[in-house]
This record gives sequence, C-alpha cells and structure tokens, in this order.
Amino acid sequence: MLAVVVSRADQASQRIGEHLLELGEWDEHEDETRSDENGGGTYYRTDGIELRTFEDLHLYLDGVAATFDDPEMLVFASRHSGDSGPLLTAHATGNFGPAEYGGHERSLARAAPHAASVIRDALAANAPPEYETGIECTHHGPSTVGCPSLFVEVGSDETQWRDDAGAEAGAR
Repeated sequence: MLAVVVSRADQASQRIGEHLLELGEWDEHEDETRSDENGGGTYYRTDGIELRTFEDLHLYLDGVAATFDDPEMLVFASRHSGDSGPLLTAHATGNFGPAEYGGHERSLARAAPHAASVIRDALAANAPPEYETGIECTHHGPSTVGCPSLFVEVGSDETQWRDDAGAEAGAR
C-alpha cells in the first residue's frame, strides 16, 4: 500500500491532497483511535492508496508510517521553498549533517530511488509549461519514517503553493 501524508500546516500540501481526492474514487473512513491532528478522524482509501491528514508540518513527523496499515512506501505531499521559480520536485528525507528542519542529525530515512525516478518522469509529463522539474538532494526530516519515503513538492513560493495547475501536476 502507498501512504500519502498531507499537512494542514502547508497550503501546497493541502492543495495536492485536494487534487488527489478529485482525481480518483476514494472511500471515506473514520479512525477513532487517533486524534484528527495525528492522522485520525476522516481518512481516505482507493486502490492501494491511503491518504491521511496531519496538523504538523511533515518535516517533524518521525515514525509516521505507523499511522497507516503497513505501507510499502510513503509520499509526503509538500511545498518547495527557494529561489528556483516554478518547480515540481521529489526527494528522499533525512539529514547528512545538523537537523535544522526536522528529523535527527546525521540520520537518513530509507529512500525509494525507483519511485523517485518514476515520480520525476510523471512530474515532467504533467508539469504546466512554466514549471521546471527535478530531483533534489536530501536536506530535511523526517529521518525516521518507518518505510521507504519521499517528498513530492510544488514550489518555489506562495504563488506556486496556491497554483491549482502545479498542485494537480504534483497529484498526478
């Protein structure tokens, strides 16, 4: 199963999540064993995919795979921040050095290199004309996820974080 993490603290993440829900036929479920802030409450499932929403920024969600039903891989829908202009990107998580943005110092999460390559190709195929696509190096947490994982990001500033075309490309 593929687990998808959406963060309420990230408007690009929320937009990607909304587009994911629009693109497929999802069944709505309730998880009363967890709080709504921690991936409980309403969550969604479709063929081999489960989407849950969290209050915290995903960079700080160490161990998040345990929230899902035995995922083979986990994707964090997220924003990309930088001076790179419109960009759709993917990357593994963890920290080669200090843990300035979540995770643990000198600790890397299990990567999903084949998935990163497939996602990068999908981003390129679905990107609006003004967007670049790419794969970034690992540069933030979480560093302990519980299964192979990666971020799929829309960026690089608030204009793109609110852009439905970029969010839909990230969702696809």
